[in-house]
Amino acid sequence: MVNMDDDFPMMMEIEYTANPMNPYPPVAVAFGMYYQLDEAQTAKAGHEVYRDVEFVKIAVPGDKNSVVFQPASDTHRKRFPKAYAEFKARTAGAETREGLPIEQWAPISRSIALTLRAAHIHTVEALAAVHDGLIDRIGANGRELRAKAKAFLEQAKDSSVVLKLAAEKKELQDQLAAMQMQINALAQNQATAAPAAPAPHPVAPAASLAPPMVPAAELEPAGAATASAARQPSRRARTE
Repeated sequence: MVNMDDDFPMMMEIEYTANPMNPYPPVAVAFGMYYQLDEAQTAKAGHEVYRDVEFVKIAVPGDKNSVVFQPASDTHRKRFPKAYAEFKARTAGAETREGLPIEQWAPISRSIALTLRAAHIHTVEALAAVHDGLIDRIGANGRELRAKAKAFLEQAKDSSVVLKLAAEKKELQDQLAAMQMQINALAQNQATAAPAAPAPHPVAPAASLAPPMVPAAELEPAGAATASAARQPSRRARTE
């Protein structure tokens, strides 16, 4: 945990405003470094990785519920230029830390974490990198702690590879599923947009195709008509 009294020494400052005739009442404010989870590095390392980020702490004197503690923005730096200038002067030359904070490493107690911090070992990565000529200065169990730190980081690295492969496999499966959905949607759209088959031409009923009916009286064989004509003498012959 961060020590607010040491890492965030509060000072009273009137917030900067564009209208100096109507200033805000003074507040207690401080800037400092605080660790924040780095999700990209965490995924790569296989364990939680934090990095130091500029934070701001603001409090209204007399109001215990008014404390604001959050990452500092350019707006905060412009609102409280004196407090920010004091912070930069106080931390000039300070090393920016990145890794797993030593106090959040489960295998060690808080007292050991404080001992390591006093030796300027603030992360597990820093503990694993302590030189042989200096390792005994942090205590009788310094070498054992360094070995544990190295083993932890190696195991986390292997885990990160497995997690990365699993993530890549899932991403590929998601891409294939999305492609299949697009193919199915395209096929459905083509089926919907296809022109309908033309309707067949109407076929006349069979009765309408038969020849027209002729009355039976009008039907006479050709030979019968010839014989009838032969029996009847011509008008000329009767006249004679």
